[in-house]
Amino acid sequence: MPRRNARRFGQVQLQALGLSVLGGFSTVGCAPLGHTRDDATFRTPGEFEPQAAVWLSAEPDDPEFMRVTAEMVQTLLPHVAVKMLLQDEEELARTRESLQQLGVNPDAIAFSVSTLATFFLRDGAVYLVNGHGDLRVLDFRWSQYGLPGWCQRLYPDDPARAAECARYVNAEQDGLDRWIARTSGAEVIPSTLFLENATIEVNGQGVLLISEPLALERNPGLARAEIESALLTIPGIRKVIWLGEGVAQDPLEISTITGNYVGLGAGGHTDEFVRFADARTILLAWIEDERVADHPLNRINRERMQRNYDILAASRDQDGQPFRVVKIPMPSVIAKSVVLSPRTDESGAWNEIHFPASEGRKAGDAVIHVAASSYLNLLIANDLVIVPSFVEDGTPESVQARVRSLLEGVFPGRTIQFIHATPLNWQGGGPHCATLSEPRAD
Repeated sequence: MPRRNARRFGQVQLQALGLSVLGGFSTVGCAPLGHTRDDATFRTPGEFEPQAAVWLSAEPDDPEFMRVTAEMVQTLLPHVAVKMLLQDEEELARTRESLQQLGVNPDAIAFSVSTLATFFLRDGAVYLVNGHGDLRVLDFRWSQYGLPGWCQRLYPDDPARAAECARYVNAEQDGLDRWIARTSGAEVIPSTLFLENATIEVNGQGVLLISEPLALERNPGLARAEIESALLTIPGIRKVIWLGEGVAQDPLEISTITGNYVGLGAGGHTDEFVRFADARTILLAWIEDERVADHPLNRINRERMQRNYDILAASRDQDGQPFRVVKIPMPSVIAKSVVLSPRTDESGAWNEIHFPASEGRKAGDAVIHVAASSYLNLLIANDLVIVPSFVEDGTPESVQARVRSLLEGVFPGRTIQFIHATPLNWQGGGPHCATLSEPRAD
């Protein structure tokens, strides 16, 4: 879900380098989650469970983002209620107009307005449910997708400059969880951990998956055992499975992946590489043997996912039963050449100043921007599964046909609908990132 800032990824880095001030950053604490006496009745549901609504936002000034948003809304409406959150009434009006022009009936959507609106809403909140029809919201702390850790990498020999860079986390954005809770009539369960919704994947029965490198990077100063202790205080979570790195296409903020390949991402969100299809079935991104040598990133991804497969194959669920791990092929690498602008140019994300001095990059250098593409950035909404399509970007139809076949096997009775959402991938996101699932609390 990178990846992403309050409106668009890329401006965050400019702000972090002192070009504008958004707010302050607090160091992480290690106190447990705050609880009330009936928190034990709540749990974090799997996304394959019944949903009451799917939330989205919009970028009405971006035709490509609006095309993707309209297609997602149109696809969702027969299967689940759709809610949309915009920054203000003017943006709401332009969104309604744009949707109507794209063939979507805006009257079928429940609109809300908040200055906290963000296009990639997935990381806005984590819903909890109980058996009495009640909702709660888990409130992780916000670090702008690990901006402080990125700043430390950018200035490894200058702690003061790294600390100054890290101050420019949008502190106000931390309130989105609480806004969603109020709108949903839900109480808030606060967490001291710096994480996002898409950093975790749960099976609804007590198991939580997370990337160990990401969790440690987000929470400097905490050991894995301390983070696990805090995760286990989330209502309903009984077991944490620690995975390795995510896909190469999802680096931390703006980073070099390998050689001249660069990307922007969240540094290991689970919705790019590992998902639950049901309480016992885990989907894992995979590079087949015959494709490993096709691209440098394929080799990296195969090594990372092999390690994750070994961890999952040896793991057991909350009842001591093995998981069924299904390998989902990754799409072909999507990349384009970009030229680094000088540090005096504040207009874009690809700036020489966004890379550590040790890499020797300078204005005018060409780098290869890799899109954050993965079939697992899919959205499950009741009897529908929306999956990103990559045939339009060069992935062989045979690969996508195999993905469809595998998904039909693990989601029996659900409609598998592919949509072309690559504009979101260039910003480090995808269909899952751009949505927030509100569970049906039956």
